[in-house]
Amino acid sequence: MVWRAVALLLAAFVLVSVFGQIAPISYVNSGSMAPALSTGDGFVAVPAAVADDPDPGDVIVYRSQEIEAGGLVTHRIVGRTDGGFVTKGDANPVTDQQAGEPPVSRDRIVAQVFAVDGRVVSLSGLGTVSMTIRSAVRTSPVGLPPASMELLVLAAGAVLFWRGR
Repeated sequence: MVWRAVALLLAAFVLVSVFGQIAPISYVNSGSMAPALSTGDGFVAVPAAVADDPDPGDVIVYRSQEIEAGGLVTHRIVGRTDGGFVTKGDANPVTDQQAGEPPVSRDRIVAQVFAVDGRVVSLSGLGTVSMTIRSAVRTSPVGLPPASMELLVLAAGAVLFWRGR
């Protein structure tokens, strides 16, 4: 049963990567979400277009306007206002909005972090592996985007690992 779930997730990663969505496997590069996600942990980012409506307690990936130089931020929704969602890194002392970020509107949400029974499913150390692969494979010889090549390398590594057991 576990192998079937892994196969379905892998198939979903491939389909999402091929059709150009935001990379379905992502990672955190800070400790702001500890202990749910530690620095270097990977996670499955379910694209907002196919994810359920976000609620307080969900961890989302959103495009910031003020913090993180306008980049992507992975934080938990801790509340709602008329202007959007209030977000906060689990390890941060204040909300993103107290730090100057406007409330997060739905159109700025890129993805939701995959969770089971409210617990984030993290892939320990995958971020470190992912960063290494992405830096080594800027373009693929067959024209696939780096995220797709990363997925293929990870899948090949997983197959080799399990066959060798």
